[in-house]
Amino acid sequence: MDLHDYIDVIRQRWRFVVVCVLLGLAGAVAATILTPRTYTATAQLFVATRDPNSAAAYQGGLFTQERVKSYTRIVTNPTVLAGVISELQLRTTPEELAKKISAQAPLDTTLVDIRVGDGSPFLAQDIADETAKQFTKYITAVEGSPAGAPPLVKASVVGGSQPPTTPTSPRPGLNIAIGILAGLAVGVGGAVVRNSLDTALRSGRDIRTHLNLTTLGVLPPPDPDRPNSWQSSGSTPRTEALNQFRTQLRFGAGGSLPGSLLIAGALPEEGRTSTAIDLATGVARTGQNVIILEADLRRPRLAEELGLPAGPGLVGVLSGECALYDALEDWGDARIRVLPSGPVPGDPNTLLSSSEMKALVRSLESDGGLVVVDSPPLLPYADAVALASVTEGVLFVVRSGRTRRDDASRALDSLAAVHARVLGAVLTAAPAGRRARRAPDRPSRGSRYERSSPAGRAMAPGAGTHRDQAG
Repeated sequence: MDLHDYIDVIRQRWRFVVVCVLLGLAGAVAATILTPRTYTATAQLFVATRDPNSAAAYQGGLFTQERVKSYTRIVTNPTVLAGVISELQLRTTPEELAKKISAQAPLDTTLVDIRVGDGSPFLAQDIADETAKQFTKYITAVEGSPAGAPPLVKASVVGGSQPPTTPTSPRPGLNIAIGILAGLAVGVGGAVVRNSLDTALRSGRDIRTHLNLTTLGVLPPPDPDRPNSWQSSGSTPRTEALNQFRTQLRFGAGGSLPGSLLIAGALPEEGRTSTAIDLATGVARTGQNVIILEADLRRPRLAEELGLPAGPGLVGVLSGECALYDALEDWGDARIRVLPSGPVPGDPNTLLSSSEMKALVRSLESDGGLVVVDSPPLLPYADAVALASVTEGVLFVVRSGRTRRDDASRALDSLAAVHARVLGAVLTAAPAGRRARRAPDRPSRGSRYERSSPAGRAMAPGAGTHRDQAG
């Protein structure tokens, strides 16, 4: 993945990243609130030699510097701390008190810094001061000679006595910064992992990368306030998207639309029916005649969707019960006619695979308009594969964020088996931001699916603009 890919992932999953950052911030605030306040008091000792000979001062300084390194390790000696407990009348043990005390010697000095942490700034300072006093006594006792001569070194208290005014723990600013950074790291990392495990197709780039197909259209989801949005006129984001879709489809088909076009998809609820209606209305606006043929004999719903009366439909024509042009229904624009499916037959695949079905499509194509064929999903049924072999082109519909790569690939392989001509994909239910950032792909004439395997691999997340999302 390059930087552009990471930016795309964050854009797609920004809500997840924001949630992780907020959780990190909340954790930092909670830790700050729940962590007891600790004040750190200090006391400082100065250690010097007692040698009065100035000629030996330099050697004495080096001796003392080496000495104080050992003193930092014995500040918490039980003898020292027992004296502190006794003087301050503390209710603790030397072992417990030792956990609050630390000491260090600044580099190249003869100083010993004693630090004491406690919830009370005054008690912390009292302990630090008393520890310094008791330690000076301890050094005198340890460094004294058996003959009663003065010790070689002398420790003096030179700092302390001022209680701290601000706590050293917790540190709200640092905690919040760490919480935000940790949440951001988890959010971005989690978004990348989720994206790598997510096989749903979400953009034209996904279609091109994983299926090697051209995206001819990127359509918005349906407007819940306008259920019959295909009948709207004027310039809206949806009509502009449909205009781009129609233009790209015409260009991808070599400059003119095919005589018949199958609207296919891998699984139910990918928006095939809505795409068929959208395409038909878009083409009709250019002055071309269009016939919508409902070949989904499993779950027919086009007549109900368009408000057409029940009739013999396609099933009646194929069974010889009525003539073809008697079963066609006018709808909307005078240039659009609809052949609904009619009653559900006992064996849909036999009807759709028959020679009568092929002859019917050829008869409709002879009118000189576009025949848009709605179909059942490819994976559950063989009906759409049979239809793909008799239509001049196939438009593969995929629903953004819903259709999986493997499902789309298997569906397209079934089309390739009958040498269907897949013109490209239409991505439906695409979020507004994604449509604005990325226009439909230019047709790729060198695609291995478009040349060597006419069934191609196209995929576009289905968006239905109508109640029928299953299409």
